[in-house]
Amino acid sequence: MKFTDIEYFDKLSELESFSKTAIFFNVSQPTISFAIQRLENEMKKTLINRNRSHGEISLTEAGKVFEKHAKKILQEVVAAHEEIDRMNQPTIEFGLPQIIGNYYLPKLVKTFVGNPFFQNVATNEAGSNLLLGALKNHRLDLAIISSVEPVKIEGLETIEIDRKKYSIVVNKDNPLAKQKKVSFEDLADEKFVSLKEGNVHPIAFRKLEETYNVYPKIIYETPDINILKKMIAEKTGIGFIVEIAVEKQDNLATLELSNEKVPEFIISFVYKKDLQIPGIKRIVEELRNNSVFDQDR
Repeated sequence: MKFTDIEYFDKLSELESFSKTAIFFNVSQPTISFAIQRLENEMKKTLINRNRSHGEISLTEAGKVFEKHAKKILQEVVAAHEEIDRMNQPTIEFGLPQIIGNYYLPKLVKTFVGNPFFQNVATNEAGSNLLLGALKNHRLDLAIISSVEPVKIEGLETIEIDRKKYSIVVNKDNPLAKQKKVSFEDLADEKFVSLKEGNVHPIAFRKLEETYNVYPKIIYETPDINILKKMIAEKTGIGFIVEIAVEKQDNLATLELSNEKVPEFIISFVYKKDLQIPGIKRIVEELRNNSVFDQDR
């Protein structure tokens, strides 16, 4: 059984005309007729009712059964082609920090859908600082990361997407929760829980300490933002967390830092300069404009 014969049969059942089917495939009408005859000989059943006087055709009962299976065969062949094509494409190593991944990945996926460049992607989750190191060492092709300063590294292309603020995060029963703002100097005697090194948060926190010469005690560190928020909820300590990482269901209070010089959470798309990404400008504009990085938290 030839695959092209099945294609011809499927289209003929749709168009109900030998001549239209021949035109569609740019072949002669006898080519279509012979294909149907081969199928009928193999099935040992008439598949097509032919009304030669009116030039009309219809499927026999056997033809209807065969058409149902023909569609499945064609779908499977198309799926096989797509899967094999993906195997032939190099895997793109894409880095994404937990905070950005947790809250933005669904919309990022929607942004990338339809771009063949992103059809074979392996996602790597780690802190932004670790991902940046992986980019430098050529273990990643691209990443969306956060930083406290604009990323400028030889061999890497950087496109800034957005900037967010850090907040002081406390349990709602904490006396600080009654305030909307707090100065970093007033937190000198507070106990903090923090994300571990490798994330951008500890870097931003150190800059804040050095700027105001205030060094609160950090009593626990974790690599997981969700564990960090649970520890704050359980009154283990207070936190210094970017605003987008705290959601309403966390049931935590966020306070704005009143200090003038507070580091920002800079979100950037960073990739190797020799990496040719089709439609990169359009992708970045969609990330900027389609509310991916502008949600109410």
